Amino acid sequence: MSRNEWEHGEVKLSTKEFVAVRRDLIAFHNERQTRLFESAKSLYTRIKEHGKGKRNFDFEEDFRTMVGTYEYRMTVDGASEIQDILFPYEKVEGKGYIRSRKPKAPKKSAFKMLKQNADSIPVGHEAGIGFNRVTRTIRWSTGENNHAVDTAHEHPTGREFFKRLSRVNWTRGTGGEFIGNDEYNEDAGREYAGGGGSYVTHRFGVAEKAFKQSLGRR
Repeated sequence: MSRNEWEHGEVKLSTKEFVAVRRDLIAFHNERQTRLFESAKSLYTRIKEHGKGKRNFDFEEDFRTMVGTYEYRMTVDGASEIQDILFPYEKVEGKGYIRSRKPKAPKKSAFKMLKQNADSIPVGHEAGIGFNRVTRTIRWSTGENNHAVDTAHEHPTGREFFKRLSRVNWTRGTGGEFIGNDEYNEDAGREYAGGGGSYVTHRFGVAEKAFKQSLGRR
């Protein structure tokens, strides 16, 4: 079932934690990019072998069969990202932009590595992580699309992001909230005044502590 949704927010960290979290997430991204490049080369070689000497061979369908992509999910790490590299969109006169019918050899430059002072990390096609060194805040933001939040959370970088936040030592004055919304909540809210508003999806640090105290929990 389709579900149009979005999510964003930011958390404030101590100087020590901000540096550590950004370092770890950038390292994770770079290591993953190296693995995806190797996977792309392997898939490219296999696809070319499968289609060798065959007329009207559907290379992209062969790719999808190998990686097992379906609906909005990825059953192989980086499947959609690799697909965009092997079968890039090209401008065709009278047809606009369509995917290349034949696979393109992957180049290492297509799997960009990040420097240690990078101020953002992509999370597939649906989300991104941003870093502000001045305020020591980290921002999480997804697009507003069908299953955008689900896709971002299931992405390896998204999973690593939330896993890393779970290990943060939240000190005084640090933390924050993420908020979101979806089409079903917005539609239901039309039934009464003030309904359908955005809701909190995650709380961290002081925000989580304040929430628990409001419920009478310690």
